[in-house]
Amino acid sequence: MKINIFRLIIISLFTALVLLFMALLFDLAKYDSSYINRNSLTFSINNLNSKKIKKIFIYYSNLYNAVAQKFFKSHKKYWAIEDPSIRKNLPKIKIIPSKKNNFLPGKKIENVEKNFSNWPRSHGGFSSMRFSSLESIDKNNIGKLKQAWIFNSRDGKKGIEANPVVYEGLVYFPTPGNHIVCLDGKNGKEVWRYKVEKGYHAAKRGLLIWNDKKNDTIRLYFTNDDQLISLNAKTGKLIKNFGKNGIIKIGSSPIPPVVIDNQLVVATSRPSIESYDVLSGKLYWKFYLRKINGKISYKKDFLGGNPWGGISADTEKGIVYLTTGNPKPNHVGSSRPGKNLFANSVVAFDVRNKKELWHFQETCHDIWNFDIPSTPILTTLNKYGKRIDAIVAVTKLGNTLILDRYTGEPIFDYEMRIAPTSKLPGERTCAYQPALKLPEPFARNVFKKDDVINLNETSRNYILSIIKNSNYGFFSTHELSKDTIEYNYQGGAQWTGASIDPYSNVMYVTANNIPWKVGVLLYDKRPGVGYVDNKTEPLRDLEGYPGVKPPWGTLTAINLNTGKIIWQTPLGYYKVLKSKGIITGTENFGGATATKGGLVFVSGTLDKLIRAFDADTGKELWSHELPYIGSAPPTSYEIDGEQYIVLPATGGITLKVNYGDLVELGDAVVAFKIQD
Repeated sequence: MKINIFRLIIISLFTALVLLFMALLFDLAKYDSSYINRNSLTFSINNLNSKKIKKIFIYYSNLYNAVAQKFFKSHKKYWAIEDPSIRKNLPKIKIIPSKKNNFLPGKKIENVEKNFSNWPRSHGGFSSMRFSSLESIDKNNIGKLKQAWIFNSRDGKKGIEANPVVYEGLVYFPTPGNHIVCLDGKNGKEVWRYKVEKGYHAAKRGLLIWNDKKNDTIRLYFTNDDQLISLNAKTGKLIKNFGKNGIIKIGSSPIPPVVIDNQLVVATSRPSIESYDVLSGKLYWKFYLRKINGKISYKKDFLGGNPWGGISADTEKGIVYLTTGNPKPNHVGSSRPGKNLFANSVVAFDVRNKKELWHFQETCHDIWNFDIPSTPILTTLNKYGKRIDAIVAVTKLGNTLILDRYTGEPIFDYEMRIAPTSKLPGERTCAYQPALKLPEPFARNVFKKDDVINLNETSRNYILSIIKNSNYGFFSTHELSKDTIEYNYQGGAQWTGASIDPYSNVMYVTANNIPWKVGVLLYDKRPGVGYVDNKTEPLRDLEGYPGVKPPWGTLTAINLNTGKIIWQTPLGYYKVLKSKGIITGTENFGGATATKGGLVFVSGTLDKLIRAFDADTGKELWSHELPYIGSAPPTSYEIDGEQYIVLPATGGITLKVNYGDLVELGDAVVAFKIQD
């Protein structure tokens, strides 16, 4: 019996189309019509509603790419190595000029968001300045600061990364056992406890207290993976008329929401901005966080770029600001050509008019995991003889992005340098990448041979032998045969972000200078994929120390009006090295909180200390050993005229992964106050 090959091909194609059509119908059964900017009928990876259909779509998309690479000229050309000669005639430096005029009137200093007795949202409020206006604890009496109370949740041991919130003398935070706990802020005694039944990340990066004056109720909001939960802050009971028994379904999110008018707004990993009724939890709308060449992206969609760093709000203007992560895979971009907007960006969104106002991308087509990991900060600067409302975002590159709050234009010249082309077939890098001079970078962002550790000759030679066969330098691209050495995989600023004193316009930021080895791998088990991430590990010497000269962890003060670093000091120490008189700083994930008392409180170092620094000079004035490493930024509040400093001391999740036995996870929350 003869087989008609042509007929077989036609039947196979027809069958595939029928199956694809059926998959589309199945997916439409889960269709979400609430997006205000997304075509629901477009068949792209992030626009699909069913996880099963997504897997089928990815498989057939990769299969198509594999076949097209062999038979289609356009794909063969695409999978050629990028031609470096194309950039030879381009200018070496490209500058986005700073905005110098046409500013809207900035906020007066007397109208700055203040935190006195209360601290209603993680990072201090909707502006996320993480600054306390309290000044009872100051440089003169800091020596009398002692432990006021300690609370142990006794429900597990896990690093807690939420900055505690405080309202009317009560302190709120999550516990390792996935409870939300309310304590008496004066003595640390438990008032109530709510068990979050599902998940493992209740209030992972923070909480929100909101005064529902209409119903005379203080509400507590927090996310729990793909849930947004509302509790009565006084009783710890679910507010039953919010969503379904106090809970609504959202896209997964670790960050606390904001409130604008009657809208509860949250950023999620769909990726999206989502708006709900603050009282009932009713969904209003969703905005899809994707853009390409000025248009919402459907055909060139990609994974990642999630707004997990944080969200802030200008409640008067009705604008939310968020930062976004890197696209996926982390180090391979051949499957996601283009700039990959809105990844690696600061985004401003007009909630009342439901539209994007502007976006500013730091790293274009990121293949280095250089996401913007921290909450954007709203503040007002003194520049050009004016008060300028600005948005500030600190990044893994050690950069401080300072942008006009209403237009997204940089306040300082934004300098970019020509970047190298890729060595991988199919990868297309962007021609320019950031090389900021002002504001001055607070962390290293380009690995150089001169950076190699010099504590002893053996360590130096060991690291030199590794980098001899590695790529490194300004936005060095990846290669199959070599590792790439880079900073900022877990360096620069992290999720803890920065603290800004709105009176002096000085920012205090913790950072890491830790080098990493990154590798990619040819992957042929799945058709059409090309490459995958292969290796990400710290570059360490034979004794386990980072393979570069200290400092390895820092605290930096930057004048935001001028962009200049005022001071920088190593943050933390290793006991063995300290005994030899060597203070190196350590990798840290605690974060700083400044106060009007002229102090900066910070923890998160491997030595388990919380410290207070002179905000003007960077001199360490006080320290106290915690039961475990401080794992989130401190909060300051006041009860009966006494100022308190409180923070979770539960070890650090990331530090535990990187440093093993040097880090113990725990369950403590510790508070301090002045005591004679």
